[in-house]
Amino acid sequence: MEPLSARVVSDAVVSPVVVREDRPGELLMGVFDASGRYVDGTVTDRRSGLRGSPIPHELLVDVEDADVPEAIYAGDLHMHFGHFLLESLARLSAASAAPDVPIVWTAAQTWGDRESFRPWQREILDILGVRNPIRFITRPTRFRMLHVPEIGYRYDDWIHPDHARFLAQHRGPSAEPGRRLWLSRGAIESGIRDLGSDAAERHLRAAGWTVVNPERMSVREQLDQISRAEVIGGEEGSAFHAILLLADVGARRFEVVRRRGPEHRNFRTIGEARDVDQRFHSLAGERILHAEGRDVTKLSRSAVALLDALEVPRALPLAPRAGDRAAAAIARERKVQRLLEVGARTAFAAATSGARTVLVVSTRLEEDPRAYRALEGRVDELPLARYRELFVETPGTYDLIRIAGETAEDVLRDVDASAEFATADTVWVLDDDAAGREAAAALREREGTVVRHERAGGETAWTVARG
Repeated sequence: MEPLSARVVSDAVVSPVVVREDRPGELLMGVFDASGRYVDGTVTDRRSGLRGSPIPHELLVDVEDADVPEAIYAGDLHMHFGHFLLESLARLSAASAAPDVPIVWTAAQTWGDRESFRPWQREILDILGVRNPIRFITRPTRFRMLHVPEIGYRYDDWIHPDHARFLAQHRGPSAEPGRRLWLSRGAIESGIRDLGSDAAERHLRAAGWTVVNPERMSVREQLDQISRAEVIGGEEGSAFHAILLLADVGARRFEVVRRRGPEHRNFRTIGEARDVDQRFHSLAGERILHAEGRDVTKLSRSAVALLDALEVPRALPLAPRAGDRAAAAIARERKVQRLLEVGARTAFAAATSGARTVLVVSTRLEEDPRAYRALEGRVDELPLARYRELFVETPGTYDLIRIAGETAEDVLRDVDASAEFATADTVWVLDDDAAGREAAAALREREGTVVRHERAGGETAWTVARG
């Protein structure tokens, strides 16, 4: 493959990025020579998403002269981490040979006079050793001499070896044996993620994984976290693309949970360039809440499919709490056949109640949802209302409904939400803790409600029934 090269264009006019309603799906931009001819290869080059197109000449008005005579053309400026890393840096390998020549990025025309980088963007340039002055083009601007490098990365299917070497600058710490890292999307501003990830991350931490939010870390901190790990997992996203900046990827393994359908081709392009071991997973039990292109918001019913995909060993059940033991004893004494547990921290009561039909719905489950093999497919780590909305067409009814919660408000909310799972003979069981006692007192004030303090199996609990 030929080395990357650059052209020199005299009296070049650089256009900002313009988006127009009459040209949907296009980023209008480009470089034009002294004769007004478009300079080939100066628009955004992609195989998916918005495509770059030369801006029509009638829009190149009020051209002003640059305040510097010479510059290096860097293409379209992106403020998104992944697009900046892959596209906005694609021409910068030429900058290191001319550190005093300004780099010019074409910004959106609507930027006006704003000239600011985010801290992580400056940090990436620092990692790459790019010290050049920077200019943002927000109106048509003429340069007496413009260097136009070839792109080193084409979104999303090609990278030049020279560019891959240019990016691979950060030398992180050595991998620590057995260290497993999860790149969480829980801190991103958009909803493009699994909204049920909190439960999965809780179980991963319990299994010894380190869970981090890349958005809350510096770029170097992110790279060092990846560098220290033997296994790196997470939902599909641009945090994984940071491996391009590592000088040594080594024998690390990457576990990527797809958004929907096939993974983005950038993962294959980067993985092949860095020769990494990566596996992609589509998980059962996900509900797609919204999807528009690659923007996917979804919800997992539980962490089971993820834990299995990551080959996390099944953990043993946790020791039951007093409320767990009381609920199980009451169910056995009453010979309950159908039991619903809401908000429990362990599934002990459901597993040992003797009931024929059981269901656990809880966002607070602390033990592995696979701990009891008899409960396979009967554990949902969701709020009860969300479980009902998304996964229940016709509610089944239960003889006994055990409610646990952090606060009395939580308990009362779930008592009310579970009413459509009850019959006239259903009994609710509340834990004999501060939240349960306060909720029981509030329920006693409701007309037609019978609240009792009962002992079962050496523990106490509150029972609630309709009078």
